[in-house]
Amino acid sequence: MNKLPGQGGLTKRITVAKGKSNRRKFDKEISSGLSNLIAKIDKKKNIEMEIASFSSFNDFQEQLLSILSFVRYVGTPLKWTLYSDGSHTKEQIDQLEKGFGFVKVIKGINWSEIKTLKGLSREELEPYEEYLIHFCKTSPYGKKLFYYLNHTIEKPTLFLDSDILFYEHANVLELVLSEKPGANGWYMPDVNWGCLDSRYKAVNSEQVYQINSGFIFANTAFERINESLDFFKTFNFTYEYFSEQTIYHHLLKNNVYMPLTPKTFILDAGDQFDFSYLFHPKQMAVRHYTGPVRHKMWQKDYKWHLGL
Repeated sequence: MNKLPGQGGLTKRITVAKGKSNRRKFDKEISSGLSNLIAKIDKKKNIEMEIASFSSFNDFQEQLLSILSFVRYVGTPLKWTLYSDGSHTKEQIDQLEKGFGFVKVIKGINWSEIKTLKGLSREELEPYEEYLIHFCKTSPYGKKLFYYLNHTIEKPTLFLDSDILFYEHANVLELVLSEKPGANGWYMPDVNWGCLDSRYKAVNSEQVYQINSGFIFANTAFERINESLDFFKTFNFTYEYFSEQTIYHHLLKNNVYMPLTPKTFILDAGDQFDFSYLFHPKQMAVRHYTGPVRHKMWQKDYKWHLGL
C-alpha cells in the first residue's frame, strides 16, 4: 500500500520518540539490575571465538544490548576486546568489565600526541603511519580502522559494530566455526552497491556483494594488507563517509572472504518508516541497525530483542 505524503516522516518522529523512551528505561534498569538480566539470559554456553568492537560513550546502551544479545543467542566468547574512542566514563567501563568477565575495554590512544606508530602497531602498518595517524586524528572511523588492523587474530575473531544485535538464527555461527574446509572469513553484505568511497568506484565496476565493515568474521589473520593500504594512500588525506568501509571492501575481496546470506543477516532498511517490523527475532541471525534504522533498535523494548 502506498503511503500518504509525509506519513514516513511523522511515523519516524513517533517511533524515534518511543525509542528514546525505551532506551532510557533500559539504561535505568541496567544501572542497578544488569547482573539479574545477565542471569536470565546466560545459558552457560561457551563458544570458541573472540570478538572485537569499537564504540564510544554515546554508544554505551547499544553496546550493552549487543553483548547481551550475543550471550543470549550465541554464547559466551573467549574474549571481547572493546576499543574505546576515549569517551567512555569509568562507570561505563566498570559496568562492562564487571558485568561481563570476558570483556576488556581498551581505553585507546591519545591521538593528538602521536607522531609515530613505532611501538604502537604491527610492523607492517608502520610504513603507512603518516596516513593512518592523520585518519585517526580526523575521524573515529580512522581509529576503528587502525585498531582492527592492529588487532592480533589468534582465534576466529568477529569484528563487530555496537549497533548489531543477534537473534534466533545466530547459532549458524557455530556452523561457520566448524565448517571444513573453512573459508578465510565471512562478512555481512550491503543491500545495494554504492556505499563505498567515490574514488574506489571510479576505478572499479559494480561488484556482487559489497562488504559492510560492521560485521567481519576472520578465521585467520588478514593477508595482502599492503595492497589495501597502498590504495588507502591514494585518498591523499581526504576522506568520505565510506572511506574506512572501502578499505575493508578492498582487503576482504583480496582475501577471498565469503558473504553471509542477507536473508538472515539483515541490513535492509525497508521498514524504517513503519510502526511494524519486516523482520522478527525468530527470522533473523543478525540485524545491523545502521543510522537510517537506529530508532528501530529501540522501537521495541530490550525484552523483545532478548526473547524475555
